[in-house]
Amino acid sequence: MRIAELRRAHKLTQEALAEKLNVTAKHISHVERGCASLSVKALAELSRIFDCSIDYIIFGASMDKTASLLPDTILEILHSGHKDDIDRLIRYLQIYSELYEK
Repeated sequence: MRIAELRRAHKLTQEALAEKLNVTAKHISHVERGCASLSVKALAELSRIFDCSIDYIIFGASMDKTASLLPDTILEILHSGHKDDIDRLIRYLQIYSELYEK
């Protein structure tokens, strides 16, 4: 499920992702439905492509202790890869920081 979400967030088709991972589109479909899995090498490449941790892809949450303190909504935005959403979050955090300092 997360792989499909990440793929869509990065505007990739199953075919395009399959090509990047050197697998078939059918295999990507099976992985996204939970009927198959990717090799460790493919997971590492997926992590690089989507700029997220392998633990996020597998477990849905970061195993990083600092990141685990963040609310799930913020982690979802950070892992989505949507530049507009991340920029909006950064603006909110800047405003919050300015208000907190006062």
